[in-house]
Amino acid sequence: MIVQIPRRASPGARTWLAGLLIAAAATLCVAVQTNPAAPPRYDGAGYAVLATALLDGQGYRAIDHPDKPRHAHFPPGYPAFLALVWSATGRSDFAAHVASGLCTVAATLAAWLWFRTMYARPVALAMATALACNWVWSRSGAGVQSEPLFELLGQIAILGAVAPFPRGETRRGLVVGALLGAAVLTRHVGLALAAAVFVDMAVRRQWRTLAASAVVLVAFATPWVVWQLGLTGTGGSQLGLLVQGGRSVFGGLVDQAVFYADRIPDQLTGPFVEVATTPGRPPALRVVARCLAWPATTLVVAGWIAVLAVPRRRLAGLVPLATLALLLIWPYTEAGRFLIPLVPCLIVGAVEGLSLVAKSARRVVGRASDWSNRRTRVVSACLILGGSLPFTAYAMATADRRIRGEADRGFDAACGWIQSQAGRPGPVLTRHPGEVFLRTGRQALEATTSERPGAVDADPQAIAETIARYGVAYLLVDDLRYAAAVASPLDRFVKERPEAVRQVMSARDRNGSVRVFEVVR
Repeated sequence: MIVQIPRRASPGARTWLAGLLIAAAATLCVAVQTNPAAPPRYDGAGYAVLATALLDGQGYRAIDHPDKPRHAHFPPGYPAFLALVWSATGRSDFAAHVASGLCTVAATLAAWLWFRTMYARPVALAMATALACNWVWSRSGAGVQSEPLFELLGQIAILGAVAPFPRGETRRGLVVGALLGAAVLTRHVGLALAAAVFVDMAVRRQWRTLAASAVVLVAFATPWVVWQLGLTGTGGSQLGLLVQGGRSVFGGLVDQAVFYADRIPDQLTGPFVEVATTPGRPPALRVVARCLAWPATTLVVAGWIAVLAVPRRRLAGLVPLATLALLLIWPYTEAGRFLIPLVPCLIVGAVEGLSLVAKSARRVVGRASDWSNRRTRVVSACLILGGSLPFTAYAMATADRRIRGEADRGFDAACGWIQSQAGRPGPVLTRHPGEVFLRTGRQALEATTSERPGAVDADPQAIAETIARYGVAYLLVDDLRYAAAVASPLDRFVKERPEAVRQVMSARDRNGSVRVFEVVR
């Protein structure tokens, strides 16, 4: 439901009031769904380890590993941002969550200003409110992840590329190039965003702006490229994931296309298709879900294609189309996480797609309908807002229960026990080295055949060699902590070589059992 802004107020006052309402909605939705005391987990733990290394003056290194190797997987933007925050606040999970939340609120406001360059005020207000209340945008809004910072940088870059700029086109190019460079250094998928912005500049014949932006972007990205090239052969580069194991770059194109066709509608309404298509669900349910999801995805994509012909909206189509072109050949989906920064563009595509449907209906009805395009878009934006509210309201109402359920108490208890064993030094072998390092202070290793992301799991002999090489003290063996995770190679090791270890601690949580084994000296 959109709050009506008094018409008697001055335009400037109405703008400020609308901005405050959007910011308040975004802040409320993010804050209610966030556990500010939650420690970084999964990729967030990796970011936190790198931020700690930068903060301690150890360089861009994986200090959780006994060898402290230089890191080449995660780009340095978010770890540097996190280190900057912690330099002011001290290392604090609360501060990390707050910083991400502020980025999300600011990104929502920037998206609203972008919507206003494309649509009338009521349409832009409804779209921005839908974004502020979007379930996945707000649920991830304060996470210790790179998305909030990337969303902010990307939205400001887009706004800078299309909004009036009083200081000349060359200076606009310098500013936009710096923002795009920072976005690429935060998430590599920012390259698709930069490509879309550059194409739009070329179509507009803004050659000076394009040249300035490209030069600055190259200047930002070159040190990181050189850093990665210096680590060629040591593993860790994301570029190697495209062809790992000899796979074709386009080998999983169909599977990726099906995945995103399923997930695009979910980003706007709730994870209904995701739940219906998870393994183990009845085949008929999956068919019904896709019969609903795929037409909705087609409608959104049709909206993106339609805006390509409208100069002031062109970027709203170029950005998601360029990004999806990259995501379709990328071998991982991260459960739809890559779609979160595209939510503003998804809203634009849905509004335009619904407007196309309404326009076609008007042609059928003929003179019986006198609705203007503006009215159609207002109604379409309100429908998107209405569709986003039910699941967000449910998520907010059940946030406390979800946060309690997400607590990995068994894993945390195991880490606490390891931390207390000062008499037995040595690293820990685990599937989650970053998290173990942050919770125990001990260095940790992952049970893979190499230390690069995507490496295959080690066999028992390779694990035994790793234990001997690094003087491993403990093995932390946990059950599946996320969907579709492979069986732990450490579990196989302790079953096949029981004489090499002895169990010293066990616990349980929502994910199953967590066991700690001490390596027999």
